[in-house]
Amino acid sequence: MGPRRILHVITTGSIGGAEHMLFRLLQRNDPERYAPAVLTLVTPASLKEQFKALGYPLHTLGMRPSAPMPTAILKLRQIIRDYRPDLIQAWMYHSNLAATLGNYLAGTDAPVLWNIRHSLHDLKLEKPLTRAVIRLCARLSKQPRAIIYNARNSVAQHQAIGFTSDHSVLIPNGFDCDVFRPRPELRGAIRAEIGVAENSPLIGMIARYHPMKDPFNLFKAFAILRRVRPEARLVIAGRYFDENNVRVNRAITELGLGDGIRLLGCRNDIPRILEALDVVALPSAWGEGFPNVIGEAMATGIPCVATDIGDSAAVISAYGRIVPPRNPEALAAALNDILDLEPEARLQLGAKARGHITTHFELGNIVERFNALNDRFLDPANTAIAPSEALSQLPFN
Repeated sequence: MGPRRILHVITTGSIGGAEHMLFRLLQRNDPERYAPAVLTLVTPASLKEQFKALGYPLHTLGMRPSAPMPTAILKLRQIIRDYRPDLIQAWMYHSNLAATLGNYLAGTDAPVLWNIRHSLHDLKLEKPLTRAVIRLCARLSKQPRAIIYNARNSVAQHQAIGFTSDHSVLIPNGFDCDVFRPRPELRGAIRAEIGVAENSPLIGMIARYHPMKDPFNLFKAFAILRRVRPEARLVIAGRYFDENNVRVNRAITELGLGDGIRLLGCRNDIPRILEALDVVALPSAWGEGFPNVIGEAMATGIPCVATDIGDSAAVISAYGRIVPPRNPEALAAALNDILDLEPEARLQLGAKARGHITTHFELGNIVERFNALNDRFLDPANTAIAPSEALSQLPFN
């Protein structure tokens, strides 16, 4: 028997946590084991060339983000019929729904696995269409053969609104600890590139611009912090964090932070940017499952301060700080606490953070957990996965 065909269905190819995890899986794919293909609902953007460079088939339905298209489901049905996948793995709510419907219409018996990579702080915070899709997914949640969550917090939240508990699986994000690793020799050169002095305390936020990331919480916290640390600087890298973002730049001006913040926009060299930082901040208000940036920063040896959303507290553990969401005073105090450490103490904290990631979230181990789950359902003799088996071995405690 040749390699088994796996069709990955994902909402879009732009930069995000789910896209990055799928990209990492495909980078580590064993072509003698699996023949993967990727299908995006929305025409891919930022990661299109990276996905194409892997050499695997890339399809798109060309849907508009805010407008479902019935013809797109018919196109998906035809792609499934033509590709004849042995297994379909869907990523995020809209793709979970589309893959289930498309597979049904195609009339195949390929097992469908769902991925949920989001926490549900409050359904009212989601867009109306997304709320409707989530509720429909809850009603259909017995259809997939497994529901893969990347955060244990998310498991309980989704089951509370009606998602089945029959076949939940917990597989956290994984990180390439050779790519994300301490390289202190780069620190000075990178700071020079972004216009930050060698001795300035430097906070970093790595995120796309989205309300759930709550950057304005961080701006307020940074303004408070600068009262006691006027030499501190904040750098933000991520899509739409640039000079064209009117709302962001207005907030920076109103808080008098213009000389203290660097907006880098979308960057493809995040491992390098991390090397320049003293602490990473994630000020999210809702929605985080297992934030990639937390694992990437910790693997690089950078302590993190994050709000208590999703599994951030469990991932950071004792190697950083956790604060309530939407509380700039607490966020400022936690950032100051990390910056107050002597350089050697901060390095030791970062080293412990890296050890935590390499022990529990090393990419090769996480990829093999995905592969083991795929193999389970590629065997026709297996029909289900018991919840006690799926969630009994948590990756962290």
